[in-house]
Amino acid sequence: MSQDENHRAKLTRLADALMEDIIASSDADIIADVDASDIERARTILEDARARVSKQLLGAAKAELDAWRSNQLRAAPLFDRTDARERFEKIRRSDAGFDQKMLLAARNGQAPTDSDKEGLAEDLADLQRWEDEDPLE
Repeated sequence: MSQDENHRAKLTRLADALMEDIIASSDADIIADVDASDIERARTILEDARARVSKQLLGAAKAELDAWRSNQLRAAPLFDRTDARERFEKIRRSDAGFDQKMLLAARNGQAPTDSDKEGLAEDLADLQRWEDEDPLE
């Protein structure tokens, strides 16, 4: 055992002994030994410890989320949006009134913009990708 490990073991035993002594103390003994400033200092220490632990947990959770997202991106099959756009355009061309019906309420009867059409094509591509990934099928 190295000297550093030996010191750590001694500190661990000392900390354990102190905790046992504190836990074994009666409430009356503790109250006799502390005053209001000691109680406030203990509260501050506990609040700081809780904040540090919360930050560590949040950091760990963020790291896990980042790792999960990274895995999802690697695991997700590449999806060709060109096919979805072509199917969207085929649907749009087959319905002469499509431009008037699309987003009628939001556009006040105006024809959809290229951006609107591109958004719908992207939505259709997403729906197709989700349908292809459906675990229930």
